[in-house]
Amino acid sequence: MSDEPMDELETLLSEWELSSLDQAGRARLQDILRSDAAARKRFVTWQMVHAALKLEGDLGGELPTSNSPDQFAGAGAGEAEVRRVQRGVRPLKGTRWSWMIAVTAALLICMLAGRWGYLEWQAGNGAEQTAAIAKDASRTARVVEATARGLALVTQLVDVQWENPSAAAEIGDALTRGKIAIKSGYVQIEFFCGATVILEGPAELEIDSSTTARCLSGRLRAQVPPAARGFEVHVGEMRVVDLGTEFGLSVSDGGANVQVFDGEVELHRPQAQMQRVRAGQAFVLAADEALSPSRVTPEQFVDLAKLELEAKDQTAARYQRWKEYSAALRRDPRLIAYYAFDESDLWRRKLRSSLLPENRELDGAIVGARRRAGRWPAKGGLEFKRPGDRVRVNIPGEFGSLTLACWVRIDSLDRWYNSLFLTDNYQQGEPHWQILDSGQLFFSVRVSRFGEKGPEHREVLSPVFWKPSMSGQWLQLATTYDVERKRTTHYLNGKMLSQEAIPDHQLVPVTRIGMASMGNWSTPTKPDVDFAIRNLNGSVDEFALFSAALSAEEIEEFYEKGRP
Repeated sequence: MSDEPMDELETLLSEWELSSLDQAGRARLQDILRSDAAARKRFVTWQMVHAALKLEGDLGGELPTSNSPDQFAGAGAGEAEVRRVQRGVRPLKGTRWSWMIAVTAALLICMLAGRWGYLEWQAGNGAEQTAAIAKDASRTARVVEATARGLALVTQLVDVQWENPSAAAEIGDALTRGKIAIKSGYVQIEFFCGATVILEGPAELEIDSSTTARCLSGRLRAQVPPAARGFEVHVGEMRVVDLGTEFGLSVSDGGANVQVFDGEVELHRPQAQMQRVRAGQAFVLAADEALSPSRVTPEQFVDLAKLELEAKDQTAARYQRWKEYSAALRRDPRLIAYYAFDESDLWRRKLRSSLLPENRELDGAIVGARRRAGRWPAKGGLEFKRPGDRVRVNIPGEFGSLTLACWVRIDSLDRWYNSLFLTDNYQQGEPHWQILDSGQLFFSVRVSRFGEKGPEHREVLSPVFWKPSMSGQWLQLATTYDVERKRTTHYLNGKMLSQEAIPDHQLVPVTRIGMASMGNWSTPTKPDVDFAIRNLNGSVDEFALFSAALSAEEIEEFYEKGRP
C-alpha cells in the first residue's frame, strides 16, 4: 500500500476512534479494508494498540515495552499510538507476566474480530454500539482484578505544615507503611481496623499495619470503638493496647504520658507485668522506663468535635480567600471564558458567564447536569452522571495560545474518554481536553481541515495521575498550549505533570472554540441520534479558558487560592 492511501487510512481510523466519522467515511474505510491486504494489516495493528491501551488501564497502567515499538504495536503502527503505549509504561519481569501477555494477545484477537465485524456489518448503527462492544470486550479481557494499597485514610487536615512538602498527603489519600511527620496543624487518620487518630504537630507517627502505629514524637488522641478493640500504639519498648476506648498520648524526649478518657487500655513493657489504665487515670513513662501516676488533662488533646470546629473555621477562611481571588480574576483581559459556578439559581438551566464586564452571550446551557455543592458547602457546582449530561457553550473568535483550567471532582473513570471540554466537530484549530480511562490527561488541537490530507493532530498525554483514592476529591487540572514556545504542559493541583514540545508541522498557530461542551462531547450535525458516551462521571465547580499560556506560577496561584 502506497504512502498516500495509507495516510488516508490513518485519517479515517483516527476519525473512527473519535466517533466523528460520517456515513460516507465509514463506507470509504470499508472499501479500503476490503480491497487492500496491507490496509487490513494496518487496521489490525491500530486496533491491537487501542485494545492494549484499554487493557493497560485495567491492569493498572503496566504493560511490557522494549526499545522497539514493534514489540507490541507491530511494524508500521501509527506514531501517535506507539507514543501512547510507550509513555509512562514500565517493563514487567517474570514468567507470570509472560503468561499473562500470551493470554492478553489471544483476548485482543477476539476483540479485533468483534470490532472488524462491527465495522463491516453494523457501520450505520452508531457509536453507542461501539462503546457497548468495547465494554464487553474489556470485561472479557480483564484477567486480573484491580487492587489498591493502604492501611489507613487521611480524613481531615487542618492548618497542616508538612515536615517534607514532597510527602504531603491530601484528604482521601490511602496511607501505607511509613512515617508521617508534620511541623504544625492537625491530621485525622482513620485506620482500616476502625480506630481514629488525631495527630497534633509537631509530631511523627509511623504506621506499621492497619491495627498498629508507633508514636515517635508529639501528641495524639485515639478513639477506638469496640469493633477496633486491640488497636496498638507503640512508644519505645512499651505497647499501649486499647480495649475499646478513647485515650491521649504525648511523647517527648523526657518520656511518654498516657491518659485514658474513656474505657481502659493495657500497658505492656518488657520485663514488667501488664498494667491496666482505666478512665480518669494517667501514667508517665520516664526516659529510664520508670512508670509513675499522673493527672488527666483531656483539654490538652484535641478531640473530634473540636477538630470539626477548627476545620469549619479553615473552610470559611479558604472560601473567602477564593471569592476575593475570583473577583479579581474576572477582569483578567486574557480570559476568553470564565464560569465560577457561584450562582444559586441553576434551576434556570443556565450557567452564567462570570466575566466582567458581563457578556451574556457566553452563558452556558445546562443539559441534564444537576446542581450539587462545590468545593465548599456555600458554593455551587454541577454534577455530570448520565451519558447526556453536559453544558453547551458558544465561544466565538480566533486565538493563539490557550490555557484550560478547572476544578473537578472525579467519581470514577469508567469511559474510554472522560470529557472535560471538547469542541463539537473537531475542526482545524479546535482543542479537545479530556481524561483517558488510564488516568492520563489528554490534549490535542486538530492540525488539518476535516477531510483534507495533512499531519495528524498531536495527542499530548500526561503521565498517569489518577489513583482510586482520589475518587471524590476536588482536583485542579490545567493544560497550557503555548504557540510561542511550541509546547504543551499538563498540571495537577498546581504542579507540573509533564511538558512536551510541539513539532513545527503539528503546531497550530490559530486556535478557535465555537460550539463546545463542558463535561461531554456533542456532534449535533450527525444525521443519526447515536453518540459516543464520553460524559464526565463527576462534578465541576470552576472553569477558566485563557487566550494565553499561563506561567507555572500563575497555575500554582490558581490552585492555592482555590484549594478547599
